[in-house]
Amino acid sequence: MKYLLLYICCIAALLTSSCKDRAVPPTQTCEIDFVDSSQNHPKAAIYQNILNTYVKKGLPGAVLYIRDDNGVWIGSAGKADIDKNINMAPCVVSKVASVTKMFVGTVAHLMAEEGKFDYDDPAAAYLPAEVVEKVANANCATIRQLMNHTSGIYDLTTNSKFYLEVLNNPDQTWDSDELIEFAYGQDANFACGQRADYSNTNTMLLGMVLSKIAGRPHHELVKEKILTPLNLQHVYYYSNVGLPANTAQGYFDLYNNGTIVNVSNYNTGSGNGYGGMYATVRDIAIFADALFRDKTLLKQATLDEMLTFNEEDPYIFLGLGAMKRFSYKGDTKFAYGHTGRDLGYSADCFYFPNQKTTMTFIVNYGTNAKSGLKQTFLDFEDAVITEITK
Repeated sequence: MKYLLLYICCIAALLTSSCKDRAVPPTQTCEIDFVDSSQNHPKAAIYQNILNTYVKKGLPGAVLYIRDDNGVWIGSAGKADIDKNINMAPCVVSKVASVTKMFVGTVAHLMAEEGKFDYDDPAAAYLPAEVVEKVANANCATIRQLMNHTSGIYDLTTNSKFYLEVLNNPDQTWDSDELIEFAYGQDANFACGQRADYSNTNTMLLGMVLSKIAGRPHHELVKEKILTPLNLQHVYYYSNVGLPANTAQGYFDLYNNGTIVNVSNYNTGSGNGYGGMYATVRDIAIFADALFRDKTLLKQATLDEMLTFNEEDPYIFLGLGAMKRFSYKGDTKFAYGHTGRDLGYSADCFYFPNQKTTMTFIVNYGTNAKSGLKQTFLDFEDAVITEITK
């Protein structure tokens, strides 16, 4: 999530307390359930060296997946659980944060293909009256504007009251009806449709819209329309389902003093459209391939809608449920997909069409807020992208 706010100084005692109901228990080892031929990839040593280098520089653990014309390479380094001394591994499940938005956006596109709604329908037609009344711009935003972040609606995750609630009640599970209250009475960022600016509230409202249209929770739609057809057995939409024993712990340098803290169980609103997916790198790569490489999930016209981007920010172009990134590295070096950034976890899920390469990774460290390791993470991402696009 963007603009993560950490209000920790006044509640430091909470950081050493244990949660009564741990969403992420101590991590257990796991075994891969696929044929791994990574050692045959010609860049195996290069990619493994990148992982090793940045774990040595401080990242707790990471798993990287590459699929290109030479086949599939997957590797890992570091620890999934520092306290239990459990190594990272390709079979480890980790929080992929805002990659969730691409799953939810894809469900929306599939429902649009079914004629359930038009992209330019007013979102207000499907939202509770109280939400339309109390959330600025909810009365004018269209479904399209929720999907491509042009609604101007305030990002509830920037509200300091929300993060104080998270830190005081770390294991609380949130419903959309509770979360949306953090956007009540807040000014809109700009007029509907004026420009694009990333807001987690958009995708949460989209989830509410989809649930209203379908008459059942949107997480059921994700399972029905994506997880089951693609046989994604290692994707978990918390807090709608429990997490497996091979889930990585998540860490962050809360005091910005070089000491990382386990923040796995601080729930930042998981399960409400803008975050909450936990997965292996291989399963989110299968999803990305079905969407962008093989084009078996959406019709071409629908995919064209998804990949219509607002190109205002030179670093992140926002589309309808997807991002276009890395164009700053060169006109042919861009990729389609989504990033994921949360309190204790980071992920990338991208397909590079010109290089015919799928790249996914998970890192069990939060990189949204300021910390000494943020640049280390960005350097890791850049090293991977540079190797893919050279």
